[in-house]
Amino acid sequence: MCSKNVQVIQGDFNICLSKYFKDNFFDYVVLNQTIQENEDPSKLIKEMLRVSNECIVTFPNMAFWYNRFQLGLLGKMPMSKALPNSWYDTPNIHLCTFKDFENLCDELDVTIIERLVVNNRYNFSKLANIAPNFWRNSYL
Repeated sequence: MCSKNVQVIQGDFNICLSKYFKDNFFDYVVLNQTIQENEDPSKLIKEMLRVSNECIVTFPNMAFWYNRFQLGLLGKMPMSKALPNSWYDTPNIHLCTFKDFENLCDELDVTIIERLVVNNRYNFSKLANIAPNFWRNSYL
């Protein structure tokens, strides 16, 4: 599928990246709100960086204040626009926080070029960057 010379491929990253694409095949690889659903996030990041030097990864932040409120005060697993499924009906198997993701990148010697923390409408504010793990529900 192409639009304005942008190639878009939708498929299972666990199969597609290693099976079909050579090193540095893409300019960018985008993983949108699905890293937490992957069986092996560290392997996935390595494969993404094999086929592209730059990647864009977004995921829901488990440390977002509303998630903490639901878990800590209401005693139930969080549900939101970013996490719409009940705990027993979710594809999410590796939920994480911004800090968890940054630690994984450090372990893999991956350099984060730019970090944006956004709300579920992909709006961001400089004020939220003071305590992003608390104030924002998505990482970009």
